[in-house]
Amino acid sequence: MTTTEATSAVVKVLAPYIGDTMARSATQAHCQKLGIAVSSPLRPDQLESLLGRLGAGLNIFLGREKSASVIGEVRQALAALEGAR
Repeated sequence: MTTTEATSAVVKVLAPYIGDTMARSATQAHCQKLGIAVSSPLRPDQLESLLGRLGAGLNIFLGREKSASVIGEVRQALAALEGAR
């Protein structure tokens, strides 16, 4: 899966909780900080790093339990995306 595909799925799940703009900007910023190129294939270790950082940020806005639940939703969306290929 490419970074673009993955980040689109992440933003789609996060948007109802933190808004589309915040979801998109947080995801893009973390990708940049982690050195994840936009159009390249996303390695599993990069994905885990991205989800870890997003989860930590969500803890502030949603609390730990809800953050864990939302990251679980993201993982399901990414698995579905990978399964649809």
